[in-house]
Amino acid sequence: MYGIVMIDFRKLEAFCKVYELKSFSLAGKDLFLSQPTISAHVLSLEKELGVQLLDRMGRVVLPTAAGEVLYQYARQAFASLDAAKAEITLLQDEVTGHFAIGGSTIPAYFLIPPLIAGFRKRHPGVTMEMRVGDTSRIIEMVNEGELALAVVGARDAQPELTYTPLVDDELVLIAPPEMFPAGTILNSSQLAQYPWIMREPGSGTRKTFARAFADKGVDIRRFASAITVDSTQAVLQCVRSGLGVSMTSRLAVADMVERGELSIVPLDDVVASRQFYSVYHTKRHFFPAVTGFIYYLNENTQHLRSVI
Repeated sequence: MYGIVMIDFRKLEAFCKVYELKSFSLAGKDLFLSQPTISAHVLSLEKELGVQLLDRMGRVVLPTAAGEVLYQYARQAFASLDAAKAEITLLQDEVTGHFAIGGSTIPAYFLIPPLIAGFRKRHPGVTMEMRVGDTSRIIEMVNEGELALAVVGARDAQPELTYTPLVDDELVLIAPPEMFPAGTILNSSQLAQYPWIMREPGSGTRKTFARAFADKGVDIRRFASAITVDSTQAVLQCVRSGLGVSMTSRLAVADMVERGELSIVPLDDVVASRQFYSVYHTKRHFFPAVTGFIYYLNENTQHLRSVI
């Protein structure tokens, strides 16, 4: 008769965190445990199961085939436990739970934080974590189930994802204040002569910028790129330092323009506009906390428009 292995929840949690972060030390920090404790939990789990779950390759930790199998089932188990806890609290007319939300750089810094604050005032039992990345990466994480939902500045052709428009945004040309005289107005055909601060190819801002200029027959790949960066904050600081010009959200640059640190240079032949969307996986089962936050997003769309 086969023996039944009873897996300790804490050991399984430690293994999953090492799997996700590829590091025993980072897993320890995330779980508020020492690295030796994390290592002991994983070693004990491997001993109980009779297989090696992780390959230790110096500082790099990678899962074995057995580790891959265990992680997939562990995620399902944790999700079932979370669902049970959420439904039990729902019976008490409470919305509680924990979930991960993602944001491309503009929403993550300027839209999502006040929304989370407002939602948690209504439902203080809900906790969240936020991941930030370019639009393509955040959408990929939603599609793969790493994020419950996200707010992004562009759409990808993923048939199982649902996009809901939230607010409109405008991209503007920004420059160091000393670069152009007051009252300067440019057109798209003049812009290739200036050094550019470019966002990375996966950026929603860059995609919108490229489409708007392509409509005027201008290929932004011909622009002289001084530097390519992976965040809006980096764009603003590079332009502020005098490295060149860029296109970014009016929302992101408003404070620095008001302080005189950057200038918006009008374009007479290009309007680069876009929408921010909430996005989630259509076939995924959501806990009440996630469903409630989706409703909250839709309820507050009008407020978001007034902010922008």
